[in-house]
Amino acid sequence: MIQSLKAPFQVYKTLNPFQMRRTILALLISCNIMTIYAQSEAHSIIRERMEAENIPGVAFLIAKDGIILDEGYLGKASLELDVQVTEKSVFAIASMTKTYTAAAILMMARQGLLDLDDSVKKYIPEAPETWEAITIRHLLTHTSGLIEDWELHDWNGSNAMFLSTQTNEGFLKIHFDMDLKFKPGTDSRYASGPFILGVVIERITGKDYETFLQENVFTPLSLQATWVDHPYKIIPNRVAGYFNYDPDIVASPVSGIGNGILIAPVAYGRGDAGIRTTTHDLLSFYNALFSDGLLDSLSRTIMFGPATLNDGNFVSTGAGWMNWPLGGMAISEHSGGFRTGFSSQALVIPEEKFVVIMLTNLRGGASFSTTQELASLYYPALTPLSKKSPVTDQRKEMTDKHLKCFQSISSSTGTDYFHSAFPFTYYSTRLKEVFSQTDSITFLGHKDVKNDDTNFFDVDIHTLRYYRLNGPETYYTTVYLDKNEQLVFIDFPETK
Repeated sequence: MIQSLKAPFQVYKTLNPFQMRRTILALLISCNIMTIYAQSEAHSIIRERMEAENIPGVAFLIAKDGIILDEGYLGKASLELDVQVTEKSVFAIASMTKTYTAAAILMMARQGLLDLDDSVKKYIPEAPETWEAITIRHLLTHTSGLIEDWELHDWNGSNAMFLSTQTNEGFLKIHFDMDLKFKPGTDSRYASGPFILGVVIERITGKDYETFLQENVFTPLSLQATWVDHPYKIIPNRVAGYFNYDPDIVASPVSGIGNGILIAPVAYGRGDAGIRTTTHDLLSFYNALFSDGLLDSLSRTIMFGPATLNDGNFVSTGAGWMNWPLGGMAISEHSGGFRTGFSSQALVIPEEKFVVIMLTNLRGGASFSTTQELASLYYPALTPLSKKSPVTDQRKEMTDKHLKCFQSISSSTGTDYFHSAFPFTYYSTRLKEVFSQTDSITFLGHKDVKNDDTNFFDVDIHTLRYYRLNGPETYYTTVYLDKNEQLVFIDFPETK
């Protein structure tokens, strides 16, 4: 595996040339076998997901340091035209668009065109007075208090709002008319802030969102198969989107797989959902984010690190990514789901320049758990915990303490077992409820990481402990302990 290559190569200096050649040859053969195994497993994982969810078509790609380790193109790009998915297939990536908008805003800040702490009313003066406290940074990190207008659609009613609203100004007014969910900077809630940022880009530059991205991102990076979407455009290799209609939920004459839901033309290309692209172009874009091609080191910290609230507490929503520890590793991820018939997911390990991309043409087709499983083929630390079996618990008293921590997490104070740096604000009300409803926990093992330079929230991690959470539903998680065995972090719960 990729991580395990570092230590073995360190011992070669003590070998004579003949031994060195033999050892390197053996290692290369072993690595080749492991790569073949990983590729075979990856295709099996994708096929199982396609069959389980009845997904028409999937494109996936796994890469490290810009080198493609595996990729696959399965199923149909168009059911009606009987066209296969290929590496040239152009998918709508929905909310994964937010990363492009975030990159554009960070580039503009670097160029002095805006300040991240500017009020949004500086650029959209017609916004309500309550928006005066909303900054560009808040919009980037989902800490603005705004709504997510895509959530306003009643699936059992009509799609009238997204059909009748024909301009960005119309969508702005919908946001103006809704009360803020909280005071800006005091909480985090996924919202359509990047749509507002798309409008900010246009107001500052005098260019439409598409033109700015084309001139400053697509063309410089040679992203020749990346587009800001519009239904009237001729987009070569455009993939058709599909929706799984349930007549008990969606008012539709169709039952089962059908064409995606129609929306107003302008809504296809918004700054929070409007990009179409391929796996290869996405990889090129992500590689540029990892280096100094588009962003400087400060911008990358804002993008790939946790954001902070006004009081200094951490939240997982960075600029364009969700950032958190998983299995002792720092990962970033973003998903995309579009009612027009698409679902996408990306998981990256920025420090390793490791990328997993999954694009599908069925709303609900892609999933974080699938990309996690693909990543675990190369990074075993990310293996889903449901694959672990219970082991003998030599520290039952510690397990009992951790059960109390789970059950008390909603209080945001909990017990003395929590480290002072524990980021209670990382967890949504829903996640806290999941943890607090735990009746008992089952020990699944532990890992000593004190020599691995594992550090989160400025605390050195010494031990990871793995648990199954038993309650109304079954979940799995990892807890992070410092040298004094205080609890520093709890992984977001996994399902089986």
